Amino acid sequence: MKSQFKIVNLHETKSNLVKSLIRYLFLFTTLIAHSQIRQLNPEGAEKQNEIKQASQKKDSIKKKLPQLPASRYKLFNIENDTIQVDTTLSIRDAYRFNQLFKDDFDYLSFSNIGYVLTNLSYNVKTDNLLPGFVAQSKLTDYWYHNQVPFYKTPTPYSDISYLNGIGQGQILKVIFASNINKRLNISAGYRGLSSLGLYKNSIATSGRFSGSLNYKSKNNLYQLKFYYYTYEKTNEENGGLKYPEQFEQSGDIFSDRSRIEVNLSDAQTQLVKRRLYAGQEYALIKEKLHLIDELTYHTNAYKFEQNIPDNSIGTSSINSAIKDSVYLDRLENLTALKFSLKQKIELRSGLRYVHQTYGFDSLKIIQTIQIPKKLTYDDLILDNKMNVNLGQLQIDGQLNIGFTNNLSGYYLKGSINYMPNEETAFTGQIKSISKRPDFKYILYQSAYDKYNWNHTDYKNELTQDITGNINYKNWGNLTFKQIIINNYTYFGTDSLAHQNAQGVKYTSLKYQKDLSYKKWGLATDFKLQKVLQGSDLLHLPTYIIRSSLFYSNYFYQHNLYIQTGFTVKYFEAYYADAYNPVLSDFVLQENQKIGGYPILDYFINLKIKRFRFYLKLAHINALTKQKYPDYYAAPLEPYQDFNIRFGLRWIFFN
Repeated sequence: MKSQFKIVNLHETKSNLVKSLIRYLFLFTTLIAHSQIRQLNPEGAEKQNEIKQASQKKDSIKKKLPQLPASRYKLFNIENDTIQVDTTLSIRDAYRFNQLFKDDFDYLSFSNIGYVLTNLSYNVKTDNLLPGFVAQSKLTDYWYHNQVPFYKTPTPYSDISYLNGIGQGQILKVIFASNINKRLNISAGYRGLSSLGLYKNSIATSGRFSGSLNYKSKNNLYQLKFYYYTYEKTNEENGGLKYPEQFEQSGDIFSDRSRIEVNLSDAQTQLVKRRLYAGQEYALIKEKLHLIDELTYHTNAYKFEQNIPDNSIGTSSINSAIKDSVYLDRLENLTALKFSLKQKIELRSGLRYVHQTYGFDSLKIIQTIQIPKKLTYDDLILDNKMNVNLGQLQIDGQLNIGFTNNLSGYYLKGSINYMPNEETAFTGQIKSISKRPDFKYILYQSAYDKYNWNHTDYKNELTQDITGNINYKNWGNLTFKQIIINNYTYFGTDSLAHQNAQGVKYTSLKYQKDLSYKKWGLATDFKLQKVLQGSDLLHLPTYIIRSSLFYSNYFYQHNLYIQTGFTVKYFEAYYADAYNPVLSDFVLQENQKIGGYPILDYFINLKIKRFRFYLKLAHINALTKQKYPDYYAAPLEPYQDFNIRFGLRWIFFN
């Protein structure tokens, strides 16, 4: 019996679907614009005023809330660095509207959002003497201690953002803040992500909650800062493409990415981090001498689970389901004195007690090698800070000294900010750090025999980080960075932990400039970087460039602002690190280059009052490579195909 199935042209169907989606999205944005602008139409203003006056006569209790400027709404971090809430729409703002909600110039996304990102450049992220946990690659949207926001708002403030996922799913970010009175402000925020992805076993979910409170007594002698922060990320791990030729020569059969075979079908990772902070400050001598006490408690847990061991990863000591798990509990308590002089000079010195327990479920013995169950440390750190504010010139310094065996080392940071006028700014920063490598390099256990080590003999990493920046309105923004690391720790091509005494030396130069002519704009970012020493330990592209050409204008009597144009991003082909699902981290490889291909996006952004809508046709040049795609984000990990991204942000001030 002959088959009666109808043959369908997948490319034609996909093209028609894309056209239909674009039509519906344009119709959707137009309807939103008309519905918003209709309320602002002067022809109907008189009728609205009549209705408003009539309602006020009927109910004399109702009062009109004042329409305050956006500059009155501010947020600040634990160090009291304050910025105003931004309600504008610029190309730089559009760059931040992605899965990170920050500029992703230095990153390259995998095929699904909410997974991991390939780093195209190198930065020293540590800001203290404490060693990091495992699965650092999962912290793409994680908030560190100085990133949790506090708010100062004259009326209740709400900020809602939405972004669609890949395949199915979305990102929803909601923030609420309010000043109960002039002395007490509270805030709560949640960010949830769920994205199906297009490939097998690639579902990503994550949740992030933060709640903060800032209180100051009526006599200004006592201040309390409190926050609670949780972060959880769960990823299905497919281990990348099993047969890359299915992707590279996909044709019509494998244009449906779910048909492509992947290495792992039953693996999953989960990372959970929680942090509780309470900081108190009491004025012993008002505006001169203050007593400070800060308590911080962290819990961290990571799991790798798999139903059946996979020989492609390595031999396993068990034949049943794998459930690798590791945890880190950390308690910090700082007691310090702060001295202030005429609000220009501020000195703080104190003693920080740190208790840490890092470990696994049980003691493990492989042949004659014994892998400890846990590491427990009790340490003391001398904690010092300095701030000098001389108006146009600001100088900050930090010196932490660990004088117990487990945390023996130091963290020294000095920075200077000089702004002679509104158009010019100079900043410089130097870091010198001697600290223990992250726990993931020191001790690790897994059901896979390969991933078990105990390197308690590893020496402190010695880091020198120098950064300089010049920002001049007419010339642009120029940033220079140099990093030198001795006793550099890393995961090698064998996926094992290593330490290299000679280390690496990295330097970079980044230039950023925005040009405008009438209604047209051109925004360009260009970075040159070079690994001067240890190029076999740190792989990076020599250059990265991103440029946007766009048109901007106001419509409907200056009520609607539209920005539309193209963005292209390109970086040199290089041997990018490979992603290891067992470690949830990147390892060196020298078999496959990625990069050397452009990423072209078309975008339309619009703004009505405090409502912003973003539409992007992402990686549109991938449509020209549907039969023979060659774009990867990491070895065996494809970059995103052409997709339609859209989202919105809406800010409410009452």
